[in-house]
Amino acid sequence: MLLASGGVALLPGLAAGGRTDDPIPDRSPGDLDLEAYLENPAMVAENQTEPHVPTIPFPSVEAALDGDRRCASQSERRDRSPFVRSLEGEWEFVWSLTPDGAPDDFDAVDDWDRIDVPSVWQTEGYGHAMYRNVPVPMTPYEPPEVPDTINPVGTYRRTVTVPGNWTNDRRTFLRFEGIKSAAFVWVNGRYVGYDQGSMTPAEYDVTDALEPGKNTVAVQVYRWSDGTYLENQDMWHFAGIYRDAYLYSTPEVHLRDYAVRTDVDENYEDATLTVDAEVADRSRADADGDGRGGEKKHERAEPDSYTLRAHLFDPDGDHVTTFEADVDVSAGDSVGVTLETDVSDPRKWSAEHPHLYRLGLELVPAGSNRPLEAQLERVGFREYEIVDGQVRVNGEPVEFRGVNRHEHDPVRGRTMTTERIREDLELLKRSNVNAIRTSHYPNDPEFAALADEYGFYVQDEVNAETHQNEELVNDHPEFDPSFMDRFRRMVQRDKNHPSIFTWSTGNEAGLGPAHFEMAEYATDVDDTRFLYHQANNGGVAPFAPIIGPRYVSPDELEGFALDEDEDRPVIMGEYSHAMGNSLGLMKPFWETIREHDQLQGGFVWDWVDQTLYEDLTITPDESGTGNDGALHGNPSIVETDRGSALALSGLDDWVELYRDPSLDVTEPGLTVEAVVKPREPWTGADPYVTKGDTQYALQMADEETLEWFVYDPDEEWVTVSAPVPDDWTGSWHHVAGVHTGTELRLYVDGELLETTEHSGTIDRSRQPVNVGRNATLHTDGYEGWLSNAVFDSVRIYDRALSPAELASDRAADDAILDLAFEEFRDEGTFRSYGVSPFCINGTIFADRTPQPELWELKKAHQPVGIDPVDQAAGVVEIHNRFHFTPLSALETTWELTDGETVLQDGVLSLEVEPGATREVTVPFDEPDLEPGAEYWLTVSVALAEDTRWADAGHEVAFEQFAVPFDVPEPPLERIDSMPSTSVSR
Repeated sequence: MLLASGGVALLPGLAAGGRTDDPIPDRSPGDLDLEAYLENPAMVAENQTEPHVPTIPFPSVEAALDGDRRCASQSERRDRSPFVRSLEGEWEFVWSLTPDGAPDDFDAVDDWDRIDVPSVWQTEGYGHAMYRNVPVPMTPYEPPEVPDTINPVGTYRRTVTVPGNWTNDRRTFLRFEGIKSAAFVWVNGRYVGYDQGSMTPAEYDVTDALEPGKNTVAVQVYRWSDGTYLENQDMWHFAGIYRDAYLYSTPEVHLRDYAVRTDVDENYEDATLTVDAEVADRSRADADGDGRGGEKKHERAEPDSYTLRAHLFDPDGDHVTTFEADVDVSAGDSVGVTLETDVSDPRKWSAEHPHLYRLGLELVPAGSNRPLEAQLERVGFREYEIVDGQVRVNGEPVEFRGVNRHEHDPVRGRTMTTERIREDLELLKRSNVNAIRTSHYPNDPEFAALADEYGFYVQDEVNAETHQNEELVNDHPEFDPSFMDRFRRMVQRDKNHPSIFTWSTGNEAGLGPAHFEMAEYATDVDDTRFLYHQANNGGVAPFAPIIGPRYVSPDELEGFALDEDEDRPVIMGEYSHAMGNSLGLMKPFWETIREHDQLQGGFVWDWVDQTLYEDLTITPDESGTGNDGALHGNPSIVETDRGSALALSGLDDWVELYRDPSLDVTEPGLTVEAVVKPREPWTGADPYVTKGDTQYALQMADEETLEWFVYDPDEEWVTVSAPVPDDWTGSWHHVAGVHTGTELRLYVDGELLETTEHSGTIDRSRQPVNVGRNATLHTDGYEGWLSNAVFDSVRIYDRALSPAELASDRAADDAILDLAFEEFRDEGTFRSYGVSPFCINGTIFADRTPQPELWELKKAHQPVGIDPVDQAAGVVEIHNRFHFTPLSALETTWELTDGETVLQDGVLSLEVEPGATREVTVPFDEPDLEPGAEYWLTVSVALAEDTRWADAGHEVAFEQFAVPFDVPEPPLERIDSMPSTSVSR
C-alpha cells in the first residue's frame, strides 16, 4: 500500500497516514454548498486523518498498563491519560426540522437548548425516531438526492479547555466515534472538516485551530445525506453525536497506527508476534504556514532517528519479552517499521478461554531513555484457518452458536453504554452463545474490546445495506467510493481485535463491483481473517470462502452439506427468526449441524427486541364512549386561533385509538369529519382519519385530491374524490365523509364536492382508527412519510349527518368519537415499536429480560450432549462439544427423582477431552418402587468456578430421561366407590 502523501511504502494492514495536503477554505454554516456534500457520494470525508486503530497516548508503558488495570472501559482508560480530553456531557444544542431553519452563524444563536453527548437527539426530545425495515426513512427515493425540504439538522456547541503544553510541539486530534448521518465541524469558528458514514470514526487534526485554554467546538449534523441510501437496515433510525467524542494530543513525531498479527505454528504451540507500525512526523505538516495562509506555528525539535520498543506482558501481568526496531523519519513523512518476536507456547485466545496479553508500545528518540509517547494494545494469540471445509480456531473445528445483534437501548436508542454492552455479553455467555454478527454495521468500539475480553467470535459487518434497491451497487456506480470508504474505516479501526474472525462486505446490498473491491482490499491488508457476504440471495459470493445461507429450513441447510460441488464451510447468516412464539426448529437445526462437519452453525435473527420507551400521552375522547387517543412519535401541541391543536410532522407522528367495537361501523350510516390545516411540503401521504385500508378512510389521494372511501366486502373499495380548494395548504378546513346508506358524500367547508352511489355494507377491519396514519399501509415497508398537518378536531358518528348539521357549529352529543385536542394527559411510558411490530423479534425484551425462546436457544446451543444408552442401568453417552475445555473443568451432577422428591444424587467425575465422546454410568440404585410412580434421571453440567460472566454453579447443559424401572401398576378404583359430585350455577 502506498502512502497518499508521498509514495512511502507501508506494510500490510496499515492505512495511509497523510493529512489533506491542500488547504480547505474557511466557511461558516451559511456558506456551505450542501448539495456538494449531502448529494455527492464521492464526498465521504473532508480534511480527515486516515483511519487507524483508536489512539490513547500515555507518557509511558507503565502509565498505560496502570490505566488498563484500573479501568473497565475504553472511555475510562482515556480519562486516565493526561493527553485525552473527553467531550462527553452537556452541549449547547439547537434543532431544526429543515436546513433553512438551521443557524447560519453560531454566535447569532441566543436560545441554545442543552443536550447530552453521546446521545441520539430523538431520545432527548428532539425530532422523530422512525422505524423502517426495507426502505430508507426519507422520501422520495432518488439516489443520491436528499429532501430539500424536511431534513432535520442538529447544531451542537461546547467549550473545552486544552492544556497549554498541547499547543507546543504537539499535534491535537478531534475524534468522533459515531455521528449520524453527516456532520460539519468547526473549532474556534474555523471550519475543520466534514464526515459521513455514521458507524465509524471521524478524526481531524485541529492543532492549528486550537489555542491554549478555552476552545469552542461546534458541529452541525444533518439527519439525511446520500449516505442514507446505504443504511436501509431493519431498525429504528436516529441521528446525532451518538458515540464518544474526545480530543487527544500526541508528540509531533508519534506512533500513528499499528497492526498486530499473531502467527501460531503448525503444532498450535509457539507463535510469532508481528507489529507493523507507522511512525509519522508531523513537525512540518504546515511547512509553509498553518494551511490557511497564516504564519508557521512551530517546527519539530526531535531528532530523526527513533526506536520503537514493544513490551509484552502475559494475562497475569508478568513481563514476557521486549523487542524493538529502529526507524528514521523525515519531517512531514510517515514510515513503516516492523517489529517481530517469537513467543514460546503463549496461552491461546479462544471464545472459551479469551486469554489476553498486553502489548506496550513506546516511541523513544535515539540516544534517549525517555519515550515520546506510549500506547497499549491487547493481544490474543489465535489462528483462524479453513481446513477440509471447516473453519478452525487454533487447529480445532468450532461451532458458531451465534446471534445477530443490533445496538439498541430502550431509553438511549442507538447509544450504548459500557454497562449495557457488558450486560448483553454476560447474558449471551450464560445462554451458550459464542458468536455475534454486528448486524448490520460496525458496533461501538467498546463492543469489540469487550468481545475480546469475554470471548466471542465476531463477524464485523460494514455499514452498507441497500435493501430498498439491492441493485443500487450496480445501478449507481457513483456510490462505490462510499461503499469502499465505510469498509476501509471498519477494517482499519478493528484490525487488532482477536475476536473478529470475518469481515462482512454487506447485508442485503446485492453483489457488485464495490463488493469485489472491498474483498480485494481485505485480502491485501489482512490475510488472518475470512470474508463473508449477505446479498439476500443465499449468502454466497465468489470471493467469500464461507457460505452464509439465510432463512433456510433444516432440510435445505443439509442440502449444502450434501452438495458434492460445494466444499466451503456453511455458517448461516440469519435463521430461525425469533419473533413471537418462535425458535421451535432450533433442535432439528442443531441436530442437522452436528451430523455434517461442513455445517458449523449460524446467527439467529435476532438478539434483542427493538422497543423504545416513549412517554404515554393521552388525548381524551369527549364523546363518552371512552375511545381515548394515544399520541405516537413526537407530535407538537400548538396554540392556534381555534385553541389547542395537534401538529403532525409527517415523520411518523400519529394518534392511535384502541380497536373498540364501537368504531367498527359496518352498516350504512357513518360520518367521519375533521378540522385540519394541511401544510407544506407534501409528504406523499395525508391520511386524516382511517380505519386501515379495508373499512373506511378520509384522506388525501394525492397532493391535490381529497378522497373518502368505504370498503364493501362484495364491491371492495367504493370511493368518492374531488380536487381540493385553491387555498388548501396553510388554511383551516372542515373535511367530512358521509355514508347515507345510498351514497357516499364528500364535503369541504360545508360544501358538497362529490357523491357516488353505494347501498351495500362496510367490511370490518382488524386495524385500529388512526389520525394521521393508515395502519394497513404505513408499516415497516412503507416508502414515504405520513401526515404533515395540524388537527383541531376529529369526530366519528354511526349515523349520516345532514348538510345542515355539517355546516353548523354543533355539539357532538351522539358522536362515537370526539377528539377536541384540548386536553392531554401524561400517563407514564409505554413500549413503542413505531409503525410496525416487525422490530419485535428478539430472544430478550429491550430491557434485557429473557423471553421463553432464550431458553430454547440455550438448550440447542449447549456445549455438552447427554444421550441415553441404557436408562435403567444409568448408562449415558457424554459428548464434549467444548472446543478447548475438558469436562473435568466443570462440575457434573445427577439426581434421581420420582417427579417430586430427590431420591438419590451425586457428582460425576468426567474425564472427557474437548470434542470427545464417552459412555458414563450414573451410579444410582433402583429405589423402592411405588405403584404408578415415574422416575427421572437428570444430569447437569455447571461451572465449577466463578467467571466474569457467571458464578460457580451456573448450569451450561442438562438432560433428563425417564428411567424405565419395572414399576408396579397402581390399584384401580371403582367409579361407584368415588364420591359424588355436583355442579351448580
